Amino acid sequence: MRVSFPDEVLEHVLVFLTRHRDRNAVSLVCKAWYKAEGWSRREVFIGNCYSLSPQHLVRRFPKITSVIMKGRPRFTDFGFVPRNWGAYVYPWIQTMAMHYPWLEELRLKRMTVCDESLATIARSFSNFRALSLTSCDGFSTDGLAEITRHCR
Repeated sequence: MRVSFPDEVLEHVLVFLTRHRDRNAVSLVCKAWYKAEGWSRREVFIGNCYSLSPQHLVRRFPKITSVIMKGRPRFTDFGFVPRNWGAYVYPWIQTMAMHYPWLEELRLKRMTVCDESLATIARSFSNFRALSLTSCDGFSTDGLAEITRHCR
């Protein structure tokens, strides 16, 4: 006998699961739970920016308000990868600006962030509250000035 819950009930239950690992496990139960978990997720952690595309992100998680993303591998910190090697955040910012105008938080690590990316963040997200750039490169004080000028 198959018992299914309405999607709204699943979404209300899934809100109480806060750990990424738990939410990922729940999404593997069946297609309905996968869909409900995607609709109820508000924060997304992307451990490798090359593991999925920005288009896949917006299809899978249509209501997120917070994104945590890592770019280049950790050994970049020790000089084993050439400077400005990949991990460009601009395509991600463009896609998020079109699909997540309510985005509040963006935490980036080891990504290449240009001033244009920061300007797009500042102008596209009206409720933007938190920006963290850890070991990121490619931006200047002009980009940071855009953030301070247009965000709270």
